[in-house]
Amino acid sequence: VVQALHKCFLYDTIAFTNKERFEALHPPLVALLDDLSCGKERYQTRIDLYLKPAVIQLAVAVQAGTGSDLLWKPLNHQLLLRTRNDSAMVRFAALQVVTGVVQRLGEEYLSLVPEMLPFIVEVLEDMDEQVETCGRQLVALLETHLGESLNEYL
Repeated sequence: VVQALHKCFLYDTIAFTNKERFEALHPPLVALLDDLSCGKERYQTRIDLYLKPAVIQLAVAVQAGTGSDLLWKPLNHQLLLRTRNDSAMVRFAALQVVTGVVQRLGEEYLSLVPEMLPFIVEVLEDMDEQVETCGRQLVALLETHLGESLNEYL
């Protein structure tokens, strides 16, 4: 199902991804980050191959379909909330998806950096090394797009 949605978002030339569909689809898609029932290896594979590409393309398609990036904010917030999950796997996966969205959307996504900063600060202090490293990579990516350091805000 996630792969089918990814294809719908990817090949959306008729503004299929409108506000109503986005609001109906993004919460359950992001909620899939919380589903650890398949085991560690299958979970990470599912994130990398299906969920991450679908969420990234959803962000692209909703802007194309609505002509606005305002809907990125609830998507971004839902992803960032997953960085506070009890499971390090979920926190890591959420950061991977956020990083993927930033990579794909680049400077257009930078308006959401102020909202991201409190979550990033927490991630940089995470007890899990993999999560912390992914957080540092996200900071480096954001700094590249911003053209300035975020150190004074962290």
